[in-house]
Amino acid sequence: MNKRALKLLGFVAVLLLSMGGPFGFSQAFGAEINLRYAGDLPVGNHLTRGQEYFAQRVNEISKGQVKVQVFPAGQLFSAKDYPKALPAGAVDMAPDLVARWSGLVPSANFAELPLFWDDWSHAWRAYDSEMGEILSKGMETAGVKVLFWLQDGVAGFATKFPLKTAEDLKGKRIRSPSELASHSLKALGGAPAFMGGGEVYMALQRGTVDGGIASVTSFCDRKYYEVTKYVTEPGFMFGLYACLINLKKWNELPPEAQKALSAAGKDTQEWARKEVQKVDAESLEELKKHGMEVYYLPKAEKELWRKAFQPVYDLVVTKAGDVGPKMFDLANKAR
Repeated sequence: MNKRALKLLGFVAVLLLSMGGPFGFSQAFGAEINLRYAGDLPVGNHLTRGQEYFAQRVNEISKGQVKVQVFPAGQLFSAKDYPKALPAGAVDMAPDLVARWSGLVPSANFAELPLFWDDWSHAWRAYDSEMGEILSKGMETAGVKVLFWLQDGVAGFATKFPLKTAEDLKGKRIRSPSELASHSLKALGGAPAFMGGGEVYMALQRGTVDGGIASVTSFCDRKYYEVTKYVTEPGFMFGLYACLINLKKWNELPPEAQKALSAAGKDTQEWARKEVQKVDAESLEELKKHGMEVYYLPKAEKELWRKAFQPVYDLVVTKAGDVGPKMFDLANKAR
């Protein structure tokens, strides 16, 4: 083979390397990118496992040039601190309850409407529609970008006392995960106590609170069955989470890195939707095995609660401003 042919083969080899894989990664991509991915839930929780799945897919798609390091179980921050820590760049990424951002993004309250969503499929149809696009744009005004949607398990009440009517909540101090959950509790006559998930077990043990709103998966993972006896209305809320990345960090990333994160996010969202339905069912069975009584509100009582929540629904629409009526309409059309 002559020198000209060798040079041509060498050029082709370099060109192929520079083209990289299907997401455009190249050997000339530059220094390895490292992202810190904070989490608040325990190791083994499906959301934590979702973080690990996402990190693995990013590594695979980017061919090791983008590394996502997972810090679960509140190692970096409590979830209640994310609305400050993420926009400030104190951490690069975190999966967080969207409604927790309602102080910065009023439309975020739609993600936690009480006794509104029929099931996960109803919620997913809404978030995959224009409603999700509106919500994503709102989150960017707070300094974070939504990479993909996630969800904790169906949320309900874990209490030390039987909860079968709104009257049973009167005067009871209940842990609230968000502003909207607090409004919902007040509408039923309860006294909300806002705190991060990692603080609830001790509060229940000490009697600081009489119960809490959280997902049934959290009830299991955080061993609420050791300090409470009753589970009421799993499906009271379908808590939407989002994988959030600091917007400034996102904009600074090379396009190839953004493509890898987006592609990994799409895979993780699909994985997470299958996983949550599985863990919801498993968690409820586990709670029953530990002696917890699971109670679903009868239709008549549920309608009384919804009637009490009407001012909450109205507040959500009003606070969202111009986009409020449209988002409410889109949420209803997704049924």
